[in-house]
Amino acid sequence: MIGFLLSVSFFGQVSDCVGRFPALVMCYIITTTAMFLSLLSTSYTMFIILRFFQAFGRTGITAVGFVLLMETVGPQYREGIGIAIQLGWAVGYVLLPGAAYFIRNWFWFQLFASVCFLPFLVAYKVMPESPRWLASRGRTKKLEKVLIKAAAVNGKEFKGDIKDLDIFQNNKEMEEKKADTIFEVLKMPNMRSSLFKMIYLWMVHTFLYYGVSYNTNDLAGNPYLNFFIAGVLEFPCRGIVFFILKKLGRRPIVILFMTVCGLAFGAMIFVPADLSWLSTTFAMVGKFCVTASFALLYIYTAEMFPTGVRNVTFGACSMCARIGSILAPFVRELVIPNVLYVSLALSCTLLVLFLPETRGLEMPDSLQEGEELGRKPEKKKENTDPKPPDSEVTSHM
Repeated sequence: MIGFLLSVSFFGQVSDCVGRFPALVMCYIITTTAMFLSLLSTSYTMFIILRFFQAFGRTGITAVGFVLLMETVGPQYREGIGIAIQLGWAVGYVLLPGAAYFIRNWFWFQLFASVCFLPFLVAYKVMPESPRWLASRGRTKKLEKVLIKAAAVNGKEFKGDIKDLDIFQNNKEMEEKKADTIFEVLKMPNMRSSLFKMIYLWMVHTFLYYGVSYNTNDLAGNPYLNFFIAGVLEFPCRGIVFFILKKLGRRPIVILFMTVCGLAFGAMIFVPADLSWLSTTFAMVGKFCVTASFALLYIYTAEMFPTGVRNVTFGACSMCARIGSILAPFVRELVIPNVLYVSLALSCTLLVLFLPETRGLEMPDSLQEGEELGRKPEKKKENTDPKPPDSEVTSHM
């Protein structure tokens, strides 16, 4: 988990500086090298160090790759892609207990996991750089090549000058520039407030998610079967989110699932000791709800912050979330862990009320757009000059 924590902050800033694609290549090289070297471990210390680098590289792939996909697809496909990409985690979750059941030797289990990672090498031959990132950096030549290739793949033709895109039309001074940092976000009150709220939501979600996941062995029944059931729940919860996402928006879904999550954990407090099956049921309901809410949180975070700092803010949230996942295994030592679960889940339902709704909005590209996200438009004053202010930047990519 320490590897996770350091990875998302480091590669988040790297990807905002040099691009999404180069950061992904770096992550893949680190991960595959560490995975196969761990097979040659001669001590537990060596194995743990290599596991750190596995987590360091693999987490970067997840965070940077998710942002890349969200920046590549259009607004009408954002929700579907954002949920669909997370099904890979669900598939791995379901397959893991089966692999652990049949492969009991650590060497062969590690080899199995390492080989499964190799096919991703093919994806790098067809994966493009993020068009939004290229536009935000003013790299018009590279952007034009990416758009022409994308149009060809979709059986269409890219016509006109790249400078005709809205993002360039509304900002005539667009040119290559240095990457923004997390400090730019912290200087802006609305984005700073949203970032801190998101960090708290991520910490609570990971704490609850891993708290239940790590403690499946404490539930009644076969531990392999319990882990498998917990993995199967990942599919329907994401399916439900997929179908209601466009109808309800982001905030109502988080409120709904986290409220039910809190009630489910609260109900476990009053279940008699001889009804262990009922405790397991309530635990799975809580796991179902926090997983559904967490699936949405990825999309919500990516939509809230502008392109220049999207990966570093996403990484900051994910980095702080590792604090929750690191603390989660120690929950079983508490006398009343479910009371803590209830309090944290319900606190999320209240906090999300103070976040802007991003449903149907364009993803912000500039820091100013990110700062104004969710604000109610002010009444327009009479103005004889029809030309919009030079600082106004919009994008319909």
